[in-house]
Amino acid sequence: MKKTLQKGFSLVELLVVVAIIGVLAGVGIVGYQSYTDSAKERVAIANFNSVKRFIETELTLLNNNIQTVSGAINSFNTDCASTTSAYDSEASDKNIGKFLNGAVCYFATDGYGNVFKNPYDPAGGSQVVYNQGASDLEKGQINITLFTAGARAGLPATDLTSAKVTAATATKGHFIITYATADDTEGTAGDEKGKLFELK
Repeated sequence: MKKTLQKGFSLVELLVVVAIIGVLAGVGIVGYQSYTDSAKERVAIANFNSVKRFIETELTLLNNNIQTVSGAINSFNTDCASTTSAYDSEASDKNIGKFLNGAVCYFATDGYGNVFKNPYDPAGGSQVVYNQGASDLEKGQINITLFTAGARAGLPATDLTSAKVTAATATKGHFIITYATADDTEGTAGDEKGKLFELK
């Protein structure tokens, strides 16, 4: 009886296959990295726009006396864990700092509002922060800032003069919401540009 020899792959053929798999894997990893970076950017910008729209809605209701008590924002100092009442524009102890901290807590606390986690932060830290200097920001953060004067995020200094801005302890005043396009850098154009608001 004649035996037939089974022919296997040669070393050259195996090396060619391994090389092809390596090239395909390299292309796939680069494509996947680009896809994840793009997804993070889209989520971060969408959250930034959501925060601006949310604040704009609340200010429209409060500034035009449609309501005096916020339906969404509680009045906080800095501790979002403290139980406190809704922001009341007619309360004797109202101030813009409590309003802005309440807005940050709305987006930063489980069980209250919508938790926006920074997609660029591996630890999953909050995306919305309060009163951070531009040099303290991390990529992807949304900064709600009350300040006294100076240009920020592409807004001219003439829009932010001290005559137009009230102190943090005041009951009303101007603030800006900015987006960090990179560490220590606020956006200046397009969807990444900051926006000026006023609580009257």
